[in-house]
Amino acid sequence: MRNKLLQLLYVVSASGILLFAAGGCFWGLNQQPYTAVKYYDLAIPPQITLDKMQVKFIPFESTEPANYKMVYRNADCQIVIDDYNKWIQPPPLMLTRYLQGAFKQSGITSESCELIISGNIFMFRIDLQKNTVSLGVSYSIKSSVCDTEKLLFQNSTTFSHKFKKQGPQYFVEAMSKCANDMVLTIKKNIKEIEKNKTSDKK
Repeated sequence: MRNKLLQLLYVVSASGILLFAAGGCFWGLNQQPYTAVKYYDLAIPPQITLDKMQVKFIPFESTEPANYKMVYRNADCQIVIDDYNKWIQPPPLMLTRYLQGAFKQSGITSESCELIISGNIFMFRIDLQKNTVSLGVSYSIKSSVCDTEKLLFQNSTTFSHKFKKQGPQYFVEAMSKCANDMVLTIKKNIKEIEKNKTSDKK
């Protein structure tokens, strides 16, 4: 009787070990392989020096759903959210920081003009069908004198660039070119504002 009980105990123990091992194998099969999340920033902005003029950027806003995660539009007009490739900041803050880093001021005095630039991102798109990224922005430039703001310029435009291959690094490269185009466009806008002021004084 005792031997039979010992045999039964061995069988139960062995069965338990086999079930535990099998369960562990099945659990391992259900596990997804680990994928590290990668963060991306825009490239270093160009350096634009403005003489005797201050430029202040109010944080941009956005009506686009894109946040930290990269968002793609595919051939079926489906929006795909990438959980593993993200921007270092939400696009409005990232673009604002890029613009602030681009414009340098020199020779500032108490009489220097201050320009205030603000805007909204209405498109921050990575289109996998057209292999194009697009940055759509509406922005305004105002002057500030004695706490009084005056609208000097308004613009709504879209900057687009093709990317060489489909991949986060290529998306970032193309979007950085769009941001660079925006810097050069704002530089041109400011030059026009200065030219108009000079004409008004004559």
